[in-house]
Amino acid sequence: MSQTIYARVSDQLKAAVDEHATRSGQTLASAVADLLDRGLQATADERSIEALEENVRSLQAEVETYEEREKPLVAFAQRTALKVGSCPSCGHDVSGRDLLVDGQCRNCGANLSPLLAPDPKVDKGGLNEGDFKLLLGALGLALAVAFVTQQGGGG
Repeated sequence: MSQTIYARVSDQLKAAVDEHATRSGQTLASAVADLLDRGLQATADERSIEALEENVRSLQAEVETYEEREKPLVAFAQRTALKVGSCPSCGHDVSGRDLLVDGQCRNCGANLSPLLAPDPKVDKGGLNEGDFKLLLGALGLALAVAFVTQQGGGG
């Protein structure tokens, strides 16, 4: 079923609709109905676009939050690359990753557990008490940040 709409329009708008009808091979009535339908669809899409833009802004804020949460973990990862001692077996430099993650020397594969609680009689390798406390503190901070991030807290 169709309805009739009567409307007064400016000469300029009438000419534009006539031109559209001619270009698209439609009657004037079909062209008006087509343009009205397109206009209504564009209006509906405008609201959808606004909602999508708001969604994008929200997601960008969420990404920024995750990037901020990631900074301490990146800093910790960079610190684990630093030399924290020497292998008790071969004397090769040992990084925080070697000590805390791998647990063995990259060079000879020796167990690095003695570096965490070195024998007081052995002076080769090992961490001094201050370095050990710093390393444990950094590890605790990284674990706390990871836990809070996983729980969805902190933001």
